[in-house]
Amino acid sequence: MVENRFSNVYTQHTNYSYIEEQNEERTQQLVSQVKELKTVVIEIRNETRRQNEDLKEYHEAINHASDLVNHTRRRVQLLFKSGSWKIYYYLILFSLFIFLVIYLIIK
Repeated sequence: MVENRFSNVYTQHTNYSYIEEQNEERTQQLVSQVKELKTVVIEIRNETRRQNEDLKEYHEAINHASDLVNHTRRRVQLLFKSGSWKIYYYLILFSLFIFLVIYLIIK
Protein backbone atom coordinates (compact mmCIF):
# COMPACT_ATOMS: atom_id res chain seq x y z
CA MET A 1 0.00 0.00 0.00
CA VAL A 2 2.85 2.37 0.77
CA GLU A 3 4.39 1.46 -2.53
CA ASN A 4 1.12 2.25 -4.30
CA ARG A 5 0.99 5.67 -2.64
CA PHE A 6 4.56 6.39 -3.65
CA SER A 7 3.84 5.34 -7.20
CA ASN A 8 0.69 7.47 -7.26
CA VAL A 9 2.54 10.54 -5.91
CA TYR A 10 5.35 10.04 -8.44
CA THR A 11 2.83 9.80 -11.29
CA GLN A 12 1.08 12.95 -10.13
CA HIS A 13 4.41 14.76 -9.91
CA THR A 14 5.36 13.60 -13.42
CA ASN A 15 1.99 14.70 -14.80
CA TYR A 16 2.37 18.04 -13.08
CA SER A 17 5.83 18.51 -14.59
CA TYR A 18 4.55 17.59 -18.04
CA ILE A 19 1.69 20.08 -17.75
CA GLU A 20 4.11 22.77 -16.57
CA GLU A 21 6.36 22.11 -19.55
CA GLN A 22 3.40 22.38 -21.92
CA ASN A 23 2.31 25.61 -20.27
CA GLU A 24 5.82 27.00 -20.58
CA GLU A 25 6.00 26.08 -24.27
CA ARG A 26 2.61 27.63 -24.97
CA THR A 27 3.60 30.73 -23.05
CA GLN A 28 6.72 31.07 -25.20
CA GLN A 29 4.64 30.59 -28.35
CA LEU A 30 2.21 33.28 -27.22
CA VAL A 31 5.08 35.65 -26.42
CA SER A 32 6.53 35.18 -29.91
CA GLN A 33 3.11 35.67 -31.52
CA VAL A 34 2.53 38.83 -29.49
CA LYS A 35 5.93 40.16 -30.66
CA GLU A 36 5.00 39.44 -34.28
CA LEU A 37 1.63 41.15 -33.86
CA LYS A 38 3.32 44.13 -32.27
CA THR A 39 5.65 44.56 -35.25
CA VAL A 40 2.71 44.23 -37.65
CA VAL A 41 0.75 46.85 -35.73
CA ILE A 42 3.74 49.21 -35.78
CA GLU A 43 4.10 48.73 -39.55
CA ILE A 44 0.39 49.41 -40.05
CA ARG A 45 0.64 52.56 -37.93
CA ASN A 46 3.65 53.82 -39.91
CA GLU A 47 1.93 53.10 -43.23
CA THR A 48 -1.21 54.88 -42.04
CA ARG A 49 0.81 57.94 -41.08
CA ARG A 50 2.54 57.99 -44.47
CA GLN A 51 -0.76 57.68 -46.30
CA ASN A 52 -2.29 60.45 -44.19
CA GLU A 53 0.63 62.71 -45.10
CA ASP A 54 0.15 61.84 -48.78
CA LEU A 55 -3.56 62.62 -48.51
CA LYS A 56 -2.77 66.01 -46.97
CA GLU A 57 -0.39 66.76 -49.84
CA TYR A 58 -3.01 65.69 -52.42
CA HIS A 59 -5.62 67.83 -50.68
CA GLU A 60 -3.32 70.86 -50.76
CA ALA A 61 -2.51 70.26 -54.44
CA ILE A 62 -6.20 69.96 -55.33
CA ASN A 63 -7.01 73.12 -53.37
CA HIS A 64 -4.24 74.97 -55.19
CA ALA A 65 -5.48 73.74 -58.59
CA SER A 66 -9.05 74.66 -57.67
CA ASP A 67 -7.97 78.16 -56.64
CA LEU A 68 -6.06 78.54 -59.90
CA VAL A 69 -9.07 77.44 -61.97
CA ASN A 70 -11.39 79.77 -60.07
CA HIS A 71 -9.01 82.69 -60.54
CA THR A 72 -8.72 81.98 -64.26
CA ARG A 73 -12.51 81.63 -64.58
CA ARG A 74 -13.01 85.02 -62.91
CA ARG A 75 -10.50 86.64 -65.26
CA VAL A 76 -12.24 85.16 -68.32
CA GLN A 77 -15.62 86.35 -66.99
CA LEU A 78 -14.20 89.84 -66.54
CA LEU A 79 -12.92 89.76 -70.11
CA PHE A 80 -16.34 88.73 -71.42
CA LYS A 81 -18.14 91.30 -69.28
CA SER A 82 -15.96 94.07 -70.64
CA GLY A 83 -17.94 93.84 -73.90
CA SER A 84 -14.96 93.91 -76.20
CA TRP A 85 -15.73 91.82 -79.25
CA LYS A 86 -12.08 91.73 -80.20
CA ILE A 87 -11.41 89.36 -77.34
CA TYR A 88 -14.04 86.95 -78.66
CA TYR A 89 -12.53 87.03 -82.12
CA TYR A 90 -9.01 86.52 -80.80
CA LEU A 91 -10.17 83.64 -78.66
CA ILE A 92 -11.98 81.95 -81.57
CA LEU A 93 -9.01 82.48 -83.92
CA PHE A 94 -6.58 81.15 -81.36
CA SER A 95 -8.75 78.06 -80.78
CA LEU A 96 -9.02 77.40 -84.52
CA PHE A 97 -5.26 77.81 -84.89
CA ILE A 98 -4.60 75.29 -82.10
CA PHE A 99 -7.05 72.77 -83.62
CA LEU A 100 -5.41 73.23 -87.03
CA VAL A 101 -1.94 72.62 -85.59
CA ILE A 102 -3.14 69.53 -83.73
CA TYR A 103 -4.86 68.26 -86.89
CA LEU A 104 -1.69 68.72 -88.93
CA ILE A 105 0.43 66.98 -86.30
CA ILE A 106 -1.94 64.00 -86.12
CA LYS A 107 -2.27 63.71 -89.89
